[in-house]
Amino acid sequence: LIVRKAHEKGAYISVHDPYVRVWNEMRFQDSDYDHSLARHFRRQQELSMLEVSDDLPAALDGVHAVVLTVRHAQYKVLEPEWVVEQTGGPVAIVDAFGILDDDRIVRYLQLGCAVRGVARGHIKRLARRLDG
Repeated sequence: LIVRKAHEKGAYISVHDPYVRVWNEMRFQDSDYDHSLARHFRRQQELSMLEVSDDLPAALDGVHAVVLTVRHAQYKVLEPEWVVEQTGGPVAIVDAFGILDDDRIVRYLQLGCAVRGVARGHIKRLARRLDG
């Protein structure tokens, strides 16, 4: 849903996964119309060409937001400094699956990133501590 809505709004989508080569839900969205979410969004045909990269630095290059949605071990140990270096500067970090620990959240904030998370209301308290 995140990818579909972001794409509908005009975002360029870059996807990384160390285990998945083809995102079947996107690639074959027109062949299973009754079960596809594509019909609920505009401009979804382009997503059938979406490539899944196994090259994390390439997937992060120049992005404006990083959305973490899968608890792969590789994502749990990402160092904020490295992510900011790969993206080219501070970005929005969205933790949609409780992947980031508080130390990493604080470090992203210190590096100038905006950090949000699903069911992570305490991120605002961590940010206020840094400001205070």
